[in-house]
Amino acid sequence: MKMITSPLVIILVATLLGVGLSSCVVMKRVPEYAAMAAAMRPKPKVIPSHVPDRLPPVDVTSRAVSELKLAKDQLAVREAALLEQQKRMEFGRLELERTRADIDLMRKQVEVYLAEAKGLSVKARAEVTVNELKNLKMLVQTYSTMSPKSTVAIMLQMDESSAVKILALMKVDVVAGIFEEMGKQAAGDPLMAKRAAKLAEGVKNDRSAK
Repeated sequence: MKMITSPLVIILVATLLGVGLSSCVVMKRVPEYAAMAAAMRPKPKVIPSHVPDRLPPVDVTSRAVSELKLAKDQLAVREAALLEQQKRMEFGRLELERTRADIDLMRKQVEVYLAEAKGLSVKARAEVTVNELKNLKMLVQTYSTMSPKSTVAIMLQMDESSAVKILALMKVDVVAGIFEEMGKQAAGDPLMAKRAAKLAEGVKNDRSAK
């Protein structure tokens, strides 16, 4: 009884009981500790089955061939565009040459037409001159048979140029009689004197030119 009541014995028994109790508690929680430890361990990386362990090697030759084919295709497109541009330029050059040829032909035709028109004009003027001369000679013949007074009266109705042409074709004595009549009429008509002076000057110049 004394041993049981001894403080030392009591402490020893209490210690053993505590150790046993702790061991029992620890043994009960071992599975829990094991699960926690397993959860704390890093998980291995899962690689999908369809992904290969490593990428396939790059085919450098195949890539170079593809790039070369692309460059060749681009060059073919540029060559086609350049050829089309050259065709358009050639067409434009030919069109310009045709236009120039047409212009030259038209210019030559115009020159021919102008030459023909000039020839016709000269011929027409010559014909007019011949016809006019015939008419003037007929008038001269008619007026030469008339009295100076009658001739002066008719010439007053003519323009100065026509009167000069007729007087220039008349004989000198006939013209002298006409101017003598004009001088008589000029005594009472100053305008007659001026007209007579102009006609005399015109006849003089016309005969000098011939």
